[in-house]
Amino acid sequence: MKRQLTLVFFLSLNLYAQNLLEIQEALGSSKKARLINEKTTTQILENRLLNSQEAPELGLSISRADEVSKEGLEYSLEVSQELNNPFALGASSDAIKHLNSLTKEQGAYQLRLMAFEVGSKYHLACVSKQISEGAKMLYREQESKYTPLQKAYELGEISRKMLLFNKLDLMKLKQKVDRYKRDYLSALEYLQQSVDNLTIDTLACDDLEDILQHKDPDLIQQHAQIKTIHHKQNSTKAFYDLHNAMFSSLGYALAYEKELDTTRYTFGVSIPLGALSSKKQTLKAQYLQENASLSTQKEARLFEIQQKTKSITLKLQTLYREYKLLHEQILPMSLELKTLAKSAFNEGEGTIMEYLDATRSYSENFLEMLAVKKSYYKTLFEFYKQTDQKLGEKK
Repeated sequence: MKRQLTLVFFLSLNLYAQNLLEIQEALGSSKKARLINEKTTTQILENRLLNSQEAPELGLSISRADEVSKEGLEYSLEVSQELNNPFALGASSDAIKHLNSLTKEQGAYQLRLMAFEVGSKYHLACVSKQISEGAKMLYREQESKYTPLQKAYELGEISRKMLLFNKLDLMKLKQKVDRYKRDYLSALEYLQQSVDNLTIDTLACDDLEDILQHKDPDLIQQHAQIKTIHHKQNSTKAFYDLHNAMFSSLGYALAYEKELDTTRYTFGVSIPLGALSSKKQTLKAQYLQENASLSTQKEARLFEIQQKTKSITLKLQTLYREYKLLHEQILPMSLELKTLAKSAFNEGEGTIMEYLDATRSYSENFLEMLAVKKSYYKTLFEFYKQTDQKLGEKK
């Protein structure tokens, strides 16, 4: 029995079949992945500009003096620069650090979403392949029974109505074979569209996720969206500290002037009185309000993730139980019933109709089990995306 069940799940081998690991590795160097990485790098460089300083300015002027008793050239040389946040460099560095962490987290999360999507498409395509191959094998087996069925009709053992009923059932199964093949080819094409640097001929399908009982995860705080809000809160606090500094900028100027008979050295400092500005107070209030808003957003997102995860987990558990029931009890019993009906028919103790009914029941249960398996994988990857877990990570 076990050997026959194994044959039912047998997938045709192909030397050029790609497994999920190969596809994921190709995805990592795809145009889509490179675009995400390039955008992340660009944003990090833009973040650094917030902590940059303008270069010093050099001014030079030359004039000619023509007095009654003297004449000649006069010139002046000046170097000046304005320093941003000179007394809040720590807060400025913290703001950049948290913005960069936020940017990296968002980029990594986008890459994980791509991996989740490809993983889901791979699993669904593989189950579609199993359904297509299985339906084809079931059709061939049922087709082989049609010849003795015709003989039974010719011998008057069954009616014309019964013959047509089984012929129609066979044609419906043939229609399903064609439809399941189209489903597999569509799923394969859908997967190919996600990976632009690898030609996927066929799938290995020997590395599918185990069908297991899932529990509610307890590491929701590690979700990328929660960590993103956390980084936003840290950067907001850093910007508040930045604007809370006494002076937002400091300017200096060094000048050397040479007149006809006078040499002059000048040093100047300019300090904007930003503390007296209502704009600065408004910015501080804005950052405080934004931080409070982010805290509320974090709580709301946590609750939403927990509720959706709970719902998806319950659905996974239901599909798991249904699959286990079909795989471990209903399908083996159907196979045993079909085997007994075949033996009875060969020994003249049973009818061809009993054998066909048992075969039809087994086919329906087999295809139903694979349909449940497909629903399980579709829900499983919704679970992965919702909980932001790595593929294969069980909670």
